[in-house]
Amino acid sequence: MTGAPQPIWKQLVSRIGRVDARSAAVTADGWLARHGWLLVLALAALYYAQYYRSGLNLSGEGGTAAVIALRLLEGQRPIADTFLGYNVMWFYPVVGLFKVVGPSYVALRIFFFAICTCSGLLAFFTLRRATGLGVLSVGVAFLVVLIPGMIFRNYMPFLGLLNIYLLLQAYVFQQKSSGRQLLWMVIAGLGLGLTYLIRVDLGLFFTFIMVGLAILAPCIASGSVVRRIGISASGTALALAVAVLLHLPVYFDARARGFDQQFVGQYLNWFHLVRTGLFSATTGASDAPVDVTPAPVESGSVPQPVPEANSDASGRSIDRSSLQRPLMSDAWTLPVFYDRAFAVIIHLPLLVAPLFVGIFSVTFVSALIRRQKEAGADYLAVLTAFGCSLTLFPQYYFFRPDTPHLSEFMAPFLVALALAGWCAVRRFRAAGSVGVVVIALVLCLSILDAGLYVYHSFPKESAGTIAAKNKRRYEFVAENGVRVWLKKKELAEMQGVYDLLRTRTKPGEYVVCYPYAPTINFFANRPSYEYNLYIDNATAGADFHRETLAELAKYAPAAIVIDNRQINKNDASQFSQWAADTYEYIRSHYHLGGVFGRQEVYLRDENATER
Repeated sequence: MTGAPQPIWKQLVSRIGRVDARSAAVTADGWLARHGWLLVLALAALYYAQYYRSGLNLSGEGGTAAVIALRLLEGQRPIADTFLGYNVMWFYPVVGLFKVVGPSYVALRIFFFAICTCSGLLAFFTLRRATGLGVLSVGVAFLVVLIPGMIFRNYMPFLGLLNIYLLLQAYVFQQKSSGRQLLWMVIAGLGLGLTYLIRVDLGLFFTFIMVGLAILAPCIASGSVVRRIGISASGTALALAVAVLLHLPVYFDARARGFDQQFVGQYLNWFHLVRTGLFSATTGASDAPVDVTPAPVESGSVPQPVPEANSDASGRSIDRSSLQRPLMSDAWTLPVFYDRAFAVIIHLPLLVAPLFVGIFSVTFVSALIRRQKEAGADYLAVLTAFGCSLTLFPQYYFFRPDTPHLSEFMAPFLVALALAGWCAVRRFRAAGSVGVVVIALVLCLSILDAGLYVYHSFPKESAGTIAAKNKRRYEFVAENGVRVWLKKKELAEMQGVYDLLRTRTKPGEYVVCYPYAPTINFFANRPSYEYNLYIDNATAGADFHRETLAELAKYAPAAIVIDNRQINKNDASQFSQWAADTYEYIRSHYHLGGVFGRQEVYLRDENATER
């Protein structure tokens, strides 16, 4: 039995209501597309203001950037006199900041939070330009702002997002004129040059992507074949030329200051690694190793042997176990869901990325065969976003499989996932049952990856989130503009280290920290003589014990700070384990001034008594 038909006026009201609801949604989305960047900016300002002074990581990269900036301000030469690890533009902005406001830890944090804000804006503008959807653009940008990645390494997600945006504008998005297209290619070249000056390895990866896009872009552009190829070729040549020209001021400065060989050498080393990697992959053989310029040794200084050194110390083997990835089976065997989620998000991109790249590569080729240039542009946008985000994949998966490095990768990867979901819905919904399956697969995997990532990372301050504010209500004030909020226990430990070093050592005297605590040097305003501020069981040379004792004899540091934490989350990575001979030597030749949490502070004999 069927119900009585509705009166005509009720049907009209129902239809009008649905139309009004759709119109309101479209209007709201349009407003977000036009003005959503203001919301992203406002969120970043309000959000970061809540915790920009919260926390002080003794082994954080903020301490490294700050100490190296101080060294450069004192006249030391990058690479030649002090180890950078990254390229010069990672540190030059910090040097400039310190020149303007003076050495300041708070100013340094504000600078990196500003970079986080730029990353959020780049995510918004990329998605708005690609999809035109305000809600999607704002939503993903909010996630990038809320989980910006480990503070003081925010160049990494920023570079990923910057290159996604610029390469899409230059090669995938069709501009109003040829001149405008060429202009975007030049701007992309500036972005590429900046990337090289911050991280050479990322610059290489993005160069490969740019060249690939230069080959594919004419396939989706309009106009004659000659015109399309000409614009792509000339624009790419200009982009690469601009990237090189951007290096000239830095190179001439390096040449004038005498570290041009080291500056150029880092590029040659990376090019060699790529060349030998390709050679090995194609032939199964290895090429000859490239020479690496060692850290300089001051003229007239010859390391002297230390009588107390154990004769068999250099022969002691070191367990070089590095930080291990969670097993894939941890995703279903660990008892705590939070830990299982971490295992999933570590390994899931290894499934998602190849699968999505495969799907959209096939559909891209199909679109080219069918001469569907608009669809081809959508597919190429997805592929470009995945390619750019995957340049950060080795950082976390092979080097440091932890939340801080994962969060760097996920910021641009979230944009790639959003583009994949949008493109799948837009292009596959008319493909029948197969299209529905592909849409469901893409959306489910994208939502799963993004959802588990947010669930696991947002509560962790190591991902750069507001979790850093939790229970930090006690102010710690130290040298070099350190004014931060700490937990009560943290304050007692930091204050203890600071007071001891300030009262038992003199300005200018050396303080060395093992294996890695450069923030102590910065907040105590005491220099370190170490060329490289970082050392662990995986990176220490075979002669670490002998070389360290020679340095102790040469520089006579006023204090030595030892952190016995498991730096690689295993017993073998404790300093007292892998550097047992060095540790025992320090304990027997220096006096223990105090233990503050994990920090053991040892003082030179004449510094062991109160000044």
